Amino acid sequence: MAHKCLLPDRTVFAISGPDATDFLQNLLTNNVEALEDGHAQYTLLLTPQGKYLFDFFLLKDGMRFLVDCDADAAPQLLRRLAFYKLRAKVDLTLLGDEWSVAAGWSDDDNQSLPARPDTREGFIFADPRLPALGYRFLLPESDAVPALSAFTGEDATPADYDLFRLQLGVPAAADLHSERTFPMEAGLDLLHAIDFHKGCFVGQEVTSRTYRQGKIRKRLLPVRTAGKMPPAGKIIMAGDRQAGEIHSARGAQGLALLRLDRLNQPLDVDGTDIDYLWPHWLPMLEGADDDNASDENT
Repeated sequence: MAHKCLLPDRTVFAISGPDATDFLQNLLTNNVEALEDGHAQYTLLLTPQGKYLFDFFLLKDGMRFLVDCDADAAPQLLRRLAFYKLRAKVDLTLLGDEWSVAAGWSDDDNQSLPARPDTREGFIFADPRLPALGYRFLLPESDAVPALSAFTGEDATPADYDLFRLQLGVPAAADLHSERTFPMEAGLDLLHAIDFHKGCFVGQEVTSRTYRQGKIRKRLLPVRTAGKMPPAGKIIMAGDRQAGEIHSARGAQGLALLRLDRLNQPLDVDGTDIDYLWPHWLPMLEGADDDNASDENT
């Protein structure tokens, strides 16, 4: 069945000015220069050490770019971009009260999504992370309700969308620990957030080295329990050794950063059994070289 809902936890701001493309190209993990008008990409801003800071959608709208990002993270993201701006001729304009973000998706693998509806203004685009995530709507406030009404599907809630995303194992800002998570541990490269051939971006050296080595010791994976998932920050144990940490919890489900070399043992948090799931879009990878690998960052 197809579903649709507004996403009030998202906000929109614009990046414009004659230097906007070069400015973003030198900072972000994806290839901004390859972005065509009316199209969107999923991209990241990392720390110089290659750790996650922000993830967002970047859409080209003529001479400007529109950013669809987590509303809580928007002030920090704007400040970070302003920090990097220096003398670049770039303008940052918050549009949160003027634009809305929405999603349309199907929770049935055998059912195709309805045709993309037309909109008088704004943009509707396939989610660049996974086809299963359906469409995203980036719309002026006045066009949001008509555009969603034209999309065939049942009205849903942001919590419904959040649960669907978690079941797919796709993280969002609430599931990613800023300045702690490496993007490839969270599978963000496989969700098309990184172009390894574009040239420089903040954190490129560490990210490119990890990509070349092809060795991922941890993965951010969906987890579930029979009851209520323990809260974020709880340590997951495999016997008497740490296996990972819960990053987010929604009811009986969540996401956890888990060591691959401990997944062959029963997992628990303070006596609560934890089961992990391997997302269909994530290729199976070998774990760490040996079971005595470093416990760093677990």
